[in-house]
Amino acid sequence: MNPRLLHPRSVAVVGASEDAGKTRGKMLRCMKDGGFTGPVYPVNPGGYATIQGLKAYASLRDLPEVPDLLLIGIPGAGVPALIEEAAAMGCAAAIVFSSDIPEAELERAARLAREKGMSILGPNTEGLYLPKAGLAATFAHVVEECIDHPPPRRPSKRPVAVVSQSGGIGFALFGRALAEHLDVHSVTTTGNEIDLECLDVVEQLIDGGEIGVILLFIEGLKNPRRFAAIAEKAAAREIPIVVMKIGRSEAGQRAAVSHTAHLAGADAAYDAVFERHGVIRVSDAEEMLSVAAAFSLMPFMRGGRTAVITTSGGAGGWAADLLSAQGLTLPPLSDDVQQKIKALVPALSSAGNPVDTTVTATENKGLAMLGVIDVLARSGEVDAVLVNMGLSPRGRVQGMAPALKPLLERCGIPVLFHSHIAPSEENLAALADIGAHGFPSFRACGCALEALRRYGGFQARRREAASRPQEQATAPSWFRSNALAGGVLGEADTRRLLAHYAIPVPPAAMATSAGQALEQAREMGFPVVLKIQSPDIAHKTEAGGVVLGVEEHALEAAYARLLDNVRRHASQARIEGVQVQKMMPPGHEMVVGMVHDADFGPLVMLGFGGIYVEVLKDVVFAPPPISHANARRMIDGLKAAAILKGARGRPPADLDALAKLLGAVARLAAEGEGVVDQIDFNPVLVYPEGQGVVAVDSLIAVRPPQ
Repeated sequence: MNPRLLHPRSVAVVGASEDAGKTRGKMLRCMKDGGFTGPVYPVNPGGYATIQGLKAYASLRDLPEVPDLLLIGIPGAGVPALIEEAAAMGCAAAIVFSSDIPEAELERAARLAREKGMSILGPNTEGLYLPKAGLAATFAHVVEECIDHPPPRRPSKRPVAVVSQSGGIGFALFGRALAEHLDVHSVTTTGNEIDLECLDVVEQLIDGGEIGVILLFIEGLKNPRRFAAIAEKAAAREIPIVVMKIGRSEAGQRAAVSHTAHLAGADAAYDAVFERHGVIRVSDAEEMLSVAAAFSLMPFMRGGRTAVITTSGGAGGWAADLLSAQGLTLPPLSDDVQQKIKALVPALSSAGNPVDTTVTATENKGLAMLGVIDVLARSGEVDAVLVNMGLSPRGRVQGMAPALKPLLERCGIPVLFHSHIAPSEENLAALADIGAHGFPSFRACGCALEALRRYGGFQARRREAASRPQEQATAPSWFRSNALAGGVLGEADTRRLLAHYAIPVPPAAMATSAGQALEQAREMGFPVVLKIQSPDIAHKTEAGGVVLGVEEHALEAAYARLLDNVRRHASQARIEGVQVQKMMPPGHEMVVGMVHDADFGPLVMLGFGGIYVEVLKDVVFAPPPISHANARRMIDGLKAAAILKGARGRPPADLDALAKLLGAVARLAAEGEGVVDQIDFNPVLVYPEGQGVVAVDSLIAVRPPQ
C-alpha cells in the first residue's frame, strides 16, 4: 500500500461539482474545508474557471503538479482510463467512489496501477477521514458535520482507528464513536477492494505508530491467511483489534463426511483464528464502541475480579447479575478493606461487594466516592472497579474532576462509570475531558470489562510463551515418503499414519472371515469390538457396522449379524473386511478431529463425543500449531470442561494426555495440508489422570492426488 494514500501532499478531485449538495460537490467541499494544508485541485472538463472558489482544471494533464491522491467521482465507464492515465503520470493513490464500472477494464487498470506503485481504494467506497491531518477524502454527512462543528479533542491512552469494508457502517461507527466522546484517529472504508483490501489498511495503521485500537467491520477477507501475521504484529505492539464480522450462518457449508466438518460452521475458522491471536469479536455497534472506549482509555485487566460501587442498592444487584453472567467475578472484600470503606461512608451503607455507598457519597464534590474508589484500587483484591452513580445532576462530574483525574491516572486498574438514571451530556463530556467514560448500560460495562480481561490474559500468555523454549517437531513429516490414494483412508494406512504421529489406538487386526476374527480375538483377549471396514462407509454406527463387547461364544454370530446389517444399510458398499479391536474400558468420550477450511486451512477440533457429538455440539476449534498451553486452553473452552476436571465424585481426567493428543493431531494436520482433508477420532476415550487417552475409532479422508 502506497503510504501517500493516508498522507498525501496534494489532492485532485476528479468530477468536482459546484453544487455542494451533490456527492461530487460534497467530496470537494470536504477536502477544501476539512483542514487539509496541501493544494486541492478540482478537475472537471466542463470549462469552469473555478469550482467552489478553487481554480479548476479540465484534465489531470493541466494540473501544475502530479497529485499524490485522486478522488474519483466520475461515471463508471471513464474510470479505468483515468486510473491508467494517473498511474502513467506517477500518482500515488486513488479513491474510487464510482460503482458502475466495467469489471474487466477496472481489473486491468488496477493491475497496471499496481505495477506503477499506485494504490486504489474502492470502488464503491465512501472514502476515508483523518481528522487531525484534515484529510476529508469522503462525501459522508457526518464529516460535513465535523467540519461545521468540530468536536473537541479527547485525551486517550490509545487513539481509535475504524476500518470497514462497508462505507455506511464505517462512517456510522465513526459518528457514534464521536458521540461517545472517543479519540478517533481515522476512518477508512475499502468498498469492493479491487486493489487494496482492509488488511492493507490495518497493517499500514499499525506500522504508522499513531493508533492504539483498531475497529474492523468485515464481511470476509480476500487473503485470510494474511490475517494471522497482521494480528500478531498488532499484538506485539499491544494494539487490540476489535472485529464485527457478519456472516455467521451455515449457508454454503460444503459437503462433509466427518462429524468435525459438519460441526465446523461457516464462521468457526474466523472464531478460532480470532481466539488464537487475541482479537475481540463483538456482535453490535454498542458492544464495539464500549469495548473501544475501554481499550482506548484504560489499562488491560490482570484477571476478572471486579468491584461494584453503587449509590443504589438495586442497581448494584442488577450490575452484579449482569457482570457474573459475563464471566466476571465479584469477590468478597477482606475485613481490612471493608473497615476502610466503612470509615468513608454513612453507617447505613454496605461495604461488601457491591459496595452500596448511598447517594450521600456524591456530596461534597464526591469526596466519599473518590475515597472508596481509591481504597479498592489500592487493595490488590480487585482487577477493575465499576462505579454506578446518577450522572444527571448538573456539575456532578465537574465538581469531582480535579481529584478524580489524578486518581484515575495513578490507580493502575480500569475504572468504569455508569448511570442507572439518564445521564446528562454535560456529565458524559466532563468524564471524557478527564480520560474517563460513561458507559450506556451494565451490559456494555460487562462487555468492556470482559474484553479488557481477555486481552490482558492474552498478552500475559504471549509473554509467558516467549519466555519458554519453543516446542520442536521430533520426526520428519510422514507425507514426504508416503503417497495416498484419495477418499477415506484404509485401515493399514491409517494405523501407519497414526503410529508415526504417536496417536494412541487400541490393539486391532483385520479379519476376512469369522474364523480369522476368532483367532485374532483370542490373541488380544476378550471382550472385543467388531467394526466393518469399507471405504464407502464413513460412520460405522449408523450403518449397523459396530458390535461392542463381543465375548468368545458370541463372536461368530456377531460377525454374521454385522455383515447382514451393513448389506441392508449399504448394499453397494465395498467390504474390505472386519476389524477386530480390543474392547477398551470406559472413559470420557471425546471427539478430536480436523477439517480443512477454505479460508484458513487446517482447523483442529475438540469436543464431547460419542454418538451424540452432533447433538451436544460442545466443541472448540484452533488452528495449528497447538502448543501444550494452547491445547489446555482448548479444553478449558468447552462448556462442560468441569466434567473432565472431576465432577460428582469422578476423578480428574488425564488432561495432559489429551493436550498431547491435540498437539499431535495439529502436527499431522499441518504437515498433511493439501493431502488430508478431514480427520475424525470419535470417540477418544480419556482416562483418569496418568492413565492416558486412546482414539477408539478413526476416520481420515484424503484428497485425490493432483
